[in-house]
Amino acid sequence: MPLHDKTFIISFNTCKMFCSQGLRNLVFLIIAALSFLMPLNVSGQHTADSLRHLMKSANELRRGELNVEMATYFLGQNPDSALYYSNRAIEIGRKNNNHVIVIRSYAKIGEAYQKQNKMKEAISFYLKGLALAEKHNEKSLAGTIYNGIGVCYFYQNNPKKAEEYLKLAAQAKKEGDDYQYYALITTNLAILQISTGSPNEAVKTLRDAEKTLLKKKQPEYLATVYNSLGAAYQTVKPDSCVYYYEKSLEFALENKDLVNQMTAYQNIGDYHLEKKNYAGAIEYMKKAIAVNDKRPEDQFKPALYDRIGLAYESVGDFKNAYHYKKMESEARQRLFSVQKQKEVDELEIRYQSEKKEKEIQLNKQEIEKGKNQRNLILFGSFLVLLIAGFITYLLFQRRKITQQFEQEKLKMFENIFHEIRTPLTLINGPIQLMKQDPGIGNPEHLVLMERNSKKLIRLVDELLDASKLGKGSFQLHYTTGNIGGFIEDIVNSLAGEAAQDKNIIYDKNNLGANYSFPSNALEKILSNLIGNAVKYCPGGSEIHIISGIEGGKLVIEIKDNGPGIPEKEQKKVFRRFFRGKYAAGTNGTGIGLSLVKELVELTHGTIKMQSSSSGTTFTVSIPVEEQEAITVQAQQEGIPTLLLAEDDADTAAFTISVLQDSFRVIHSKNGQQALDLIREELPDIVLSDIMMPEKDGIELLKEIRSDEFTSHLPVILFSAKASLESRLEGLGYGADAYISKPFSPDELKLTVRNLFTTIQRNRENYQASIRSPKTFEERIKSDNAYVNKVIGSIIVNIDNPEYSVNELSDDMAVSRSQLHRKLVALTGFSTTNFIRMVRLEKAKDLLLNNDGNVSEIAYKCGFSSQSYFTKSFTEHFGKSPSQFIKDQQI
Repeated sequence: MPLHDKTFIISFNTCKMFCSQGLRNLVFLIIAALSFLMPLNVSGQHTADSLRHLMKSANELRRGELNVEMATYFLGQNPDSALYYSNRAIEIGRKNNNHVIVIRSYAKIGEAYQKQNKMKEAISFYLKGLALAEKHNEKSLAGTIYNGIGVCYFYQNNPKKAEEYLKLAAQAKKEGDDYQYYALITTNLAILQISTGSPNEAVKTLRDAEKTLLKKKQPEYLATVYNSLGAAYQTVKPDSCVYYYEKSLEFALENKDLVNQMTAYQNIGDYHLEKKNYAGAIEYMKKAIAVNDKRPEDQFKPALYDRIGLAYESVGDFKNAYHYKKMESEARQRLFSVQKQKEVDELEIRYQSEKKEKEIQLNKQEIEKGKNQRNLILFGSFLVLLIAGFITYLLFQRRKITQQFEQEKLKMFENIFHEIRTPLTLINGPIQLMKQDPGIGNPEHLVLMERNSKKLIRLVDELLDASKLGKGSFQLHYTTGNIGGFIEDIVNSLAGEAAQDKNIIYDKNNLGANYSFPSNALEKILSNLIGNAVKYCPGGSEIHIISGIEGGKLVIEIKDNGPGIPEKEQKKVFRRFFRGKYAAGTNGTGIGLSLVKELVELTHGTIKMQSSSSGTTFTVSIPVEEQEAITVQAQQEGIPTLLLAEDDADTAAFTISVLQDSFRVIHSKNGQQALDLIREELPDIVLSDIMMPEKDGIELLKEIRSDEFTSHLPVILFSAKASLESRLEGLGYGADAYISKPFSPDELKLTVRNLFTTIQRNRENYQASIRSPKTFEERIKSDNAYVNKVIGSIIVNIDNPEYSVNELSDDMAVSRSQLHRKLVALTGFSTTNFIRMVRLEKAKDLLLNNDGNVSEIAYKCGFSSQSYFTKSFTEHFGKSPSQFIKDQQI
């Protein structure tokens, strides 16, 4: 049933005329019809000969389009030919970099396989087309392909999946502003919902479509929606259906929509027929026939003759009943050719043949079943015993592990209490002495108190950091500056706390330039590794710290000549709360090395350990980035980044002095250097002069706006050109503000500050939207296309617990750090937290819809365990999943 008309919709009651096998076949016809939804410049306008003739004189790109039309022409009669022409179109499309032709061709291949009942192959090619459509943001074509996948699932007797993809198809058509097919798919989705026993859901679907079309000012498609709303209400509220049929008729007449005029007349006639108002039924059936006469003859005509004949028969007018029955017969004879009848006969023969083969196969299975029944009983008994034994073993192991865990937990708390008591004693003791004799004021006591208070603070910080890492909320703070000096300060502070008989030696190599590095993580890593070496090495030991840059990574080696770590303990040293043989005589919590390992991994670095009886060596490697163009040496943490593109040194120095109190300023001397720094650093705001060498400010602005990764950045232009024409030119290319030279420092600061405030407000608005009572799709949808693309990748893989930052960054074709900076800039979420937020928001909707128990929903949303899901859900929403469900039921 290809769609050759401009619009095509069959309402619930109309289809009952054409389908004697009931509602299921009705929906089959409707959804099958949807599989032809492609751009309407295809089949039905040309014959195969005329298409071949056009190909001879067409250019290569036009030949690609004509091959797609040829594939469409052959879909109904020869799917193999459709496959041939589709593959030819793909070759031409790829050669000419025309993704639209390639996407349409993949859709045609999927449809051809669908007609051959090869659903697996069909879905495979549909998905190839869908990936390409999503890559190029072709919403309407994506809707077509979603629809095709839905048809496949319907053929596979999976209405739930079919409904899911039809919803995606309707949404994509709406986002692609293809309201004709949005209306069509939505109405057919509603009929599918009616067929599965959800008429109220169908009404809701159609109501949403009505609102959308009214909002988008697309009244020409409302006739389709109102016809189906009448059909939906006829199943739940029959007396309301005529109102919607008449509304459909009103819009159909206004837009000269013959199909919906005919359908509305027939539906009203059907209503009167059911109410036994035969005069009304005949009146409206005649109107439907009159409209049908204006259209090419199709299967509607015999069906309408049949309905009006039935009405005449009901009032005893057998003359007219006979007349229309005769006209119905003649119409059917014209429609159904000898070839069609032959195909029906061939299908019957094939059906009988398959039926006999199935009977033979069933007989064989019965014989085989009798032979294997005894073996199955024996195997089943053995399996039950095996499972029972395995369950018993698991229960025993669980009890044993629980006991070990409780012992480890008690030991951990005991170690923490001992660790805290020592510095508290050394702080409290001098305080008591001072209270007894306030005039003593021994400086050594003050030093002792200060050192132990610092030790206590470090212990508390260590415990808090371990907690944050466990929750995934630890944030890396990057600093730009001299790494060698940073490490030297840490080493010197620890050397001051070490005993006099332990020598700490620091050797830095190749650390002269400025680098961007995770300062908070690096400090904690070094403090723990050097502190452990000082703590566990005997008197007279030497501790060597060697640092250098190798291949874009900071490599630090901490080496001591202590007793080493026993070989059997070396695999356990990074395990949380583990304390080895040589730790027995010292205080400690057992979380230091586990904290180090987790911090190193958070920076995407590595840590290795080598230990023997002659000493232990830890080697840490952390990625860093050299920052040659940074002018501000002492970068403050937690402040926004501004990139300044200015070739005049004096102007650049003055501008930096104005802004450096509020922003971390990165300076570049031309547009090309600025573009490279933007892609590396992804600043919060760009401030650029217009007149620059290599690439001027306008060219830089164009590059920023054309790149999906940088298009969101606010850009301020300033120039000596102060005329209105120059300002309009800059703003016309997408600049957010334009400042004339010479500029006022206050104006510059206010302009930059206001833009940054807007950025923050956008993040806050997005986070507020997530907390709104809207649906899942509405809550997480962003105004930014890039964020929505990220969300789409996460949703496609939402049930995969292995899908994490690495996989997402690969899908988005950017590095982890670039994706992190982009998401933080647009949403305020890190990449890890953003993935977890999408999973949890989806879980919330599933819980609201009672779409499974807590465990099932956890796995559907990609959580590998229910306990971790419950923990994450509680942190995100402030209540557990079970409490959330109870609150909704009140």
